Amino acid sequence: MIELYYWPTGNGLKIAILLEELGLEYRVVPINIREGEQKQAAFQRISANGRIPAIVDHAPEGLSEPLSLFESGAILNYLADKAGRFLPPAGTAERQTVQQWLFWQVGHITPYLSQLQLFKEKAPEPVPFALDLLSAEATRLYRVLETRLSEVPYVAGEYSIADMAIFPWIQPLRQGQDLADFPHIRAWRKRLQARLAIQLAYAKGREVAANERSLALQ
Repeated sequence: MIELYYWPTGNGLKIAILLEELGLEYRVVPINIREGEQKQAAFQRISANGRIPAIVDHAPEGLSEPLSLFESGAILNYLADKAGRFLPPAGTAERQTVQQWLFWQVGHITPYLSQLQLFKEKAPEPVPFALDLLSAEATRLYRVLETRLSEVPYVAGEYSIADMAIFPWIQPLRQGQDLADFPHIRAWRKRLQARLAIQLAYAKGREVAANERSLALQ
């Protein structure tokens, strides 16, 4: 049994997608970040950084004690390695390709797009400098992804944890992007939206927080 401590945001959803793809037994433990539950000491004993998502694996291979992990990229790598799916073997060029796009998501997609959403949706008053800067970076990131998807059907060539990591963060309406300008991203999103695992992950997310904005499949 794996416990998933999360809220259905972009970062939380990507772990749920992988768990559904792998068919692993898991239990959702909602951490309501809108009410500050991530600050509770019990959760911070699992996630030292006080951020979702986090997992506890009660049957880790080769270990006698449960294993807890935080940081979404680390969790994706761990679960994919555990199951031997959606991440090529160590020492291969294909694995490094998955890793570079996973780290691109962690290092660029989440920081810039989340800040853009924050300034657009929650700033007490418009901050033109921040909005212009972050909107320009969002467009640049969309163009990077569009160029890549003009070459391959999935970001690392084959469907992988890199796609699962990026997909929940591409929310064009919230980010001021028109997918008519990015036809390859639009086609990629349709391919992923048709996957049962993604449909299930989003459905379970709605059971936790139906109004969470990241759950809107545009």
